Amino acid sequence: MKIFSLGIEQLTINEMKLAGFTVITQNVLPEPAHAEGQLLLVTSEQVPVSALTELSRRFVKSIILYLYLQRGVRGYQAVHMLCESLGIFFIPPRSTASAIIEKLRYIMEEEREERSSLVGFFGSGPGIGCTSVAKLFARRIAAAGFRVILLGLDLYDPGYDRKTAVSLDRLRPRITGKMLNGEDFEGFVKQDGYLYLPGNFDYLSVHDYQEEEIAYLLAEAHLHADVVVADFGSVPESAAWYTGMQRSALRMMVTHPRHEYRLQALMELAGHMDLHPQDFQWIVNRSNVEEMTSPKSLALRFGCEILLELPHYQPLLDNLPLGKKELQHVDDKVHALLVSLGLAVEVRKKGIFQ
Repeated sequence: MKIFSLGIEQLTINEMKLAGFTVITQNVLPEPAHAEGQLLLVTSEQVPVSALTELSRRFVKSIILYLYLQRGVRGYQAVHMLCESLGIFFIPPRSTASAIIEKLRYIMEEEREERSSLVGFFGSGPGIGCTSVAKLFARRIAAAGFRVILLGLDLYDPGYDRKTAVSLDRLRPRITGKMLNGEDFEGFVKQDGYLYLPGNFDYLSVHDYQEEEIAYLLAEAHLHADVVVADFGSVPESAAWYTGMQRSALRMMVTHPRHEYRLQALMELAGHMDLHPQDFQWIVNRSNVEEMTSPKSLALRFGCEILLELPHYQPLLDNLPLGKKELQHVDDKVHALLVSLGLAVEVRKKGIFQ
């Protein structure tokens, strides 16, 4: 893709070229036909704010990037809002050449996807508590005031002890036929403030599921929830597991220090999808059970950070009986999760942004 540049200083243009972009310097706006399918980069000195509406109409088949240079006391938020309404990308005043280049890379990324709100939970082995932890997060996100759908996508374990009127296998004909609608989601099990789809009870159909079916279900769930939480289980053989690895905005790995050898194999498999330990949020379940390897040693071994450590409960209940202090710690992590998804704002606490 070519970049038609109007009003950009030469030093910035040189930096853009060094970064690998094809830049065509203009003294006047190009003809719309010449810029069709290309990117038009203009400054507020060449195109005033009052002319942005006409610019968007003329170059409807081009990507427009607007560099606003005025540093007045009135700020630039109103101009940014106007650009958003017109479908124009915006760069604020005082932006460096590096910032402009990063914006260009974002815009021109060939396979850029819309922002996802899918939080995927993966286990390092059967029985590790992946479903219980996914329900814990779904419950606390819902308690924060968001509409949450929890999908049971561990095809080897329904994650629910009772047979229900709705489950993944019972819903499958509508998924395969791509006929899901709002009534289907409203029919999910209402549990602790969120909507829950129990997983697959039909063990004979495990290998019949296709990745495109799971992708369709996830896409439809996004239309009916602020946050989609999915329990993808711990068996990489599953089509749901692979789809979740590829599509999750946040990947939660529920594990235990004794699973070090399992994690090694899982991380090698994830590496084939260009995912690495730092691409996962690690949750150590039953962390107070004495083991030769500590959670800290596990983190150092893989070069990752532990998001959360949950103590062992006996018996392991569907809803983890967390104490007040533990629940506050979980809520702090949930808030950080919501901020990363763009659903909450950072808050200042004791002089530090969280």
